[in-house]
Amino acid sequence: MEKGELKLDKEKRDLLIVKKFVSEGDIKEAAEKPIKRVDRVSSGIPGLDKIINGGFIPNSVVMVSGEAGTGKTIFCTQYIWNALCMGENGLYVTLQQTAEDIKNDVSIFGRDFSKAEEIGQCRILYAEPQDMKKIIAVALRNVRNLNAKRVVIDSITMLAEYAERPRDVRFSLSRLIQELKKMGVTALVTSEVNEGSNDLSKFGVEEYLVDGVVVLKCGVDVGLGGKPRSLYVKKMRRTSHDLNIHPFEISERGIKVIG
Repeated sequence: MEKGELKLDKEKRDLLIVKKFVSEGDIKEAAEKPIKRVDRVSSGIPGLDKIINGGFIPNSVVMVSGEAGTGKTIFCTQYIWNALCMGENGLYVTLQQTAEDIKNDVSIFGRDFSKAEEIGQCRILYAEPQDMKKIIAVALRNVRNLNAKRVVIDSITMLAEYAERPRDVRFSLSRLIQELKKMGVTALVTSEVNEGSNDLSKFGVEEYLVDGVVVLKCGVDVGLGGKPRSLYVKKMRRTSHDLNIHPFEISERGIKVIG
């Protein structure tokens, strides 16, 4: 028997197996039925949604990883600001800068989070560094109280540093992610990495727990073109995405992916 005949026999066998469990009518209906498009949550970053096939998957948790100065906070506040513009409630949990510092830093982009807080649409929450479990409890309680649909935790690195034991990091972060998803939240968490490192996170487990990873870079020499900022999508579950490195700029209107 020739190789081609073996292949044909295998295809026939596979088809017979399928038909045993699925009727021809079901097969025809599935073939004719249009593929349902999953609604997406916009990143709020011009040019990024195109790279991730329309935006973030709802109820997913995406990690924004990068060295100091790469634009992680600007990226995440822009994501929350987009939520407010869409009429959704947003929560930003900061473990390093105070809430006032965050609001002052982004005011140069014309974003007044204080007004959004006054009407109860937004909350910039400074979580006092303490036990990891307590911080998670505070964050989740504020998500419920605000009925937030978009959440940022800045940073997941500092959060994990307050775990009682190293082995608690994976368990507690996994619990946080699962609870956010149960609440119908689409969240961003930031991850700090050391200067010049190719790591995505400090503890080496964070990138495996989240649904997506967006890596921000700064200071990469490109000939005479200076040291531009760039980003790439390392991982994004349940969707296709571009794997290329894309330059981006930070202007008076925030982050914008170029090209």
